[in-house]
Amino acid sequence: MKRAHIALLTLLLPVGLLAGCSKSSDDTGDNGARVEFGVESVQSTDGEFPPGSDRTKLVNDTVTALTKRLTAAGLKDPKVEAGKNGDSVTVSTASGNGGDITELASAGTLRIRPVLFSAPKYTGPGAEEGDVLDVELRQANPETPQAEMARRAQMLKCDDKDALVGRDDPASLLVTCSADGKTVYSLGPAVVDGTGIAKATAAQAGKKWAVNLDYKPEAQSALGAYTGANDGKQVAFLVDTRVVDAPKIAPGAQYNAVAPDGFTQAQAKNLATALGSGPLPVRLVKK
Repeated sequence: MKRAHIALLTLLLPVGLLAGCSKSSDDTGDNGARVEFGVESVQSTDGEFPPGSDRTKLVNDTVTALTKRLTAAGLKDPKVEAGKNGDSVTVSTASGNGGDITELASAGTLRIRPVLFSAPKYTGPGAEEGDVLDVELRQANPETPQAEMARRAQMLKCDDKDALVGRDDPASLLVTCSADGKTVYSLGPAVVDGTGIAKATAAQAGKKWAVNLDYKPEAQSALGAYTGANDGKQVAFLVDTRVVDAPKIAPGAQYNAVAPDGFTQAQAKNLATALGSGPLPVRLVKK
């Protein structure tokens, strides 16, 4: 069985670490910050809360979970408050910065999926004017022909913000982009999802920082069985729907994604905290 301890070394800064937004000067420093988020459902592709869903409970559970994340990350005096109608969440801290808060408020979802198709994103004539794939077509049942999913993948624009963050179905096929926006993918149902993470920790690897992941027994078994039966194929590691690496499976190999410039200690710790705490019940979108 392959090793299920995976070092995930990744730089998500080109798309904004986990959150799909670049940092501004307001997001730097270490004197604390205040950030307001809009609230969207993770149960629908349009972000609307389905009839019968308990929005108040979901938002309150998110407030509790995010408070724990901020505390675990070492930010001082974290305060997380829901808006009167449950349509916003405001976060303030006495240390860290807006970038830290935004990173920790990300969905925090990890998936490991088989790669069915990949190609460089089209950047030729008419690329910006071409069709844009509706978010509802980003996923499909596993019986959908691979050629159709490859066609859909090639229609992706790979924008910074992904409407599927926090609400992709691990049991369905998915078309998505790489974290740097340069590659499009069609992917199979998840072999491992975020519920299989037992522990995530930040650690220094040479001059870079890494997030080390340990898996629960069921996830360890599933990953080992899949990689053991699929030598030579690619497997994709996704954080919040974006592919951070898609290595070829090889006997005895460790599967990790290495960024050319690495990321900071704070970013590694934020990512480890987000992944290790499990996904948030609702999606928070920075205002």
